[in-house]
Amino acid sequence: MKPTRTSLAIRFILFTSALVLVTALTLGLFSLQRYEARQDDQLRHKGVSLVRSLAHNAELGVLTRNPAILSELARGLFQDEDVIGVSVVDREGALLLDERGSNSPERLVAIADLGSYGGGTVRLGGFAPEGGQSIIAYEMTCAVYTQRGARHDEEIAFLEDAAAVPGAKEMIGYARVMLSLESTRRDLSDLKWTFGMLTFIVIGVAILLTVMLVRRMAGPLEALAAGTRRIAEGNLDEAVPEESPGELGDLARAFNRMTADLKRSRRELENYSADLENQVRLRTRELEEAQNQLVQAEKMSALGLLVSGVAHELNNPLAGVVGYSQLLLRSGADERVRQGLEKINREAERCKRIVQNLQTFARKRKPQKDRVGVNGILESTLELRSYQLKVDNISVEMALDPDVPMIQADFHQLQQVFLNIVINAHQAMKQTGRPGLLHVSTRFRDGMVTAELRDNGPGIAPEDLGRIFDPFFTTKEVGQGTGLGLSICYGIVQEHQGRIAARNGPNGGAIFSVSLPVAEADTPHEKTDAPAPEPVAPSALKRNILVVDDELAILDILRQVLRADGHRVDTALNGAVAMRKIDGERYDMIISDLKMPGMSGQELYETIRDRDPWLAKRVLFSTGDVMNTETNAFLERCGNSYLQKPFEIDALRRAVHEVLRIR
Repeated sequence: MKPTRTSLAIRFILFTSALVLVTALTLGLFSLQRYEARQDDQLRHKGVSLVRSLAHNAELGVLTRNPAILSELARGLFQDEDVIGVSVVDREGALLLDERGSNSPERLVAIADLGSYGGGTVRLGGFAPEGGQSIIAYEMTCAVYTQRGARHDEEIAFLEDAAAVPGAKEMIGYARVMLSLESTRRDLSDLKWTFGMLTFIVIGVAILLTVMLVRRMAGPLEALAAGTRRIAEGNLDEAVPEESPGELGDLARAFNRMTADLKRSRRELENYSADLENQVRLRTRELEEAQNQLVQAEKMSALGLLVSGVAHELNNPLAGVVGYSQLLLRSGADERVRQGLEKINREAERCKRIVQNLQTFARKRKPQKDRVGVNGILESTLELRSYQLKVDNISVEMALDPDVPMIQADFHQLQQVFLNIVINAHQAMKQTGRPGLLHVSTRFRDGMVTAELRDNGPGIAPEDLGRIFDPFFTTKEVGQGTGLGLSICYGIVQEHQGRIAARNGPNGGAIFSVSLPVAEADTPHEKTDAPAPEPVAPSALKRNILVVDDELAILDILRQVLRADGHRVDTALNGAVAMRKIDGERYDMIISDLKMPGMSGQELYETIRDRDPWLAKRVLFSTGDVMNTETNAFLERCGNSYLQKPFEIDALRRAVHEVLRIR
């Protein structure tokens, strides 16, 4: 045989032989153990029965201490070939009978106590006589009892009738019987020899049958092995013989069909591999672009947190600038000074709006649809980019229809959509090197409010018009844009049941239009702008007011305005100082900043609420970060009024007037 065939045959023969050997040995050992246990159990039961019979019949012999009676009982037991010793002792241990068989040991060396039964015990022991083989035996012990009755000076001949007289049982001695295990061991040895011969015969027959089976199977299997090696080497043109009958023939035919399928699959794979490489290269480029956009989005998120914090810090000094400029404008300054103060106030108000827009845009919040105006969203969005547009020589034309109705939308999501379109237009116009023009208009038609943004840039390449809203598609260099992508803008508009489209203008440039459905309660001619609040005259109610703020400029402004209105004003730089003043004075109202070192405005309010619920209702809060989630939650929970920094004097007076009216 060839090496492969010989190796396969030998392994198969060895495996089958080992399997047969292990099976035969397991079954044989199990049978031998069962047989040995059964024989041993039978011998023990026989010994227990014999010793109980001896103990029952030895009562008279023990009472009369008559060896003849006991010896007669022993001779009856020795008729059993397994009995090798009989002994009887009284209860003090004196030997009354001790008879042994021819091969009985002089004494039994206890090996183990095997337990007890009713009236006796069983021990396994052994003894090795000099020059002879060791003997293993069971020693059965049983107590001898007598039934003593209400008798005095009776004759001993009447003891056999004592059981008929009621009385208590009394132990008068012990009977012992030794049973040899030699006959059981001989039977077990004969059985083992027989089993060994049968096992040898079975293994021999199994090996013979296995060799015959291997001779029949090895040839076809060798052909299959050779075919497998050819396939591993890449040769798929040869087939294995299929003339073998039965399952081996079926296996050969299946192997040949598999070879044919592999040839066909290899051709298809070779044809597909060229396209796959191009697709992988394309997807890799798209993944790189997507990663760049995700990195940019993460930068924008971090920048949003930074902008939000900076905006909050700017609100406090802005509140001072706005407040002092308004106070000076009301002081009767000459015309030249007044014009300068108006410019300061106007620019401060501009900074205020920019900071508020930055806070609104940068703050993360859950989507929430409200009734909003498209015109207001566009104005706040363009105000965010107004300076950069002006620096890059780009003009903005606004043609907003004041009569467009309200829509049901999320202000921040739509602001992101419009901001992304404006930035795209800004970058496109900047690349041309000439002055840019961004035209923004709104209109209402067929139940939809449409915002249109038109630029005079280079426009969109015709081959890209159908793809600009696809995910990850971009024509920009890495690092440009907001990272939102027009695909996200498309998703936001679709979620609002609207439409977004892009086209090139007839005279060049790109035109983006966003159409959104009006709110159900609106009419086409409903106005979106609320009337401006009228100025409030100083309150006629003169009250005792405590102002708490860690900014000295804001404390000074509030003190001047409130004292000018006739109120008595105390100030405190933090919550702890405020609580000391509240303990010594009765106040009608408290104006408190929310964020202060030490005791915050919220902690101050909660302390006041626990001590004086009436005064807690008359706390007016001021804060520069109303977009903060925790701040909003607290203001909604307590229900008190608040002023957003920087605030105007008229807004302060209106808020004070409303709080002082609370009963």
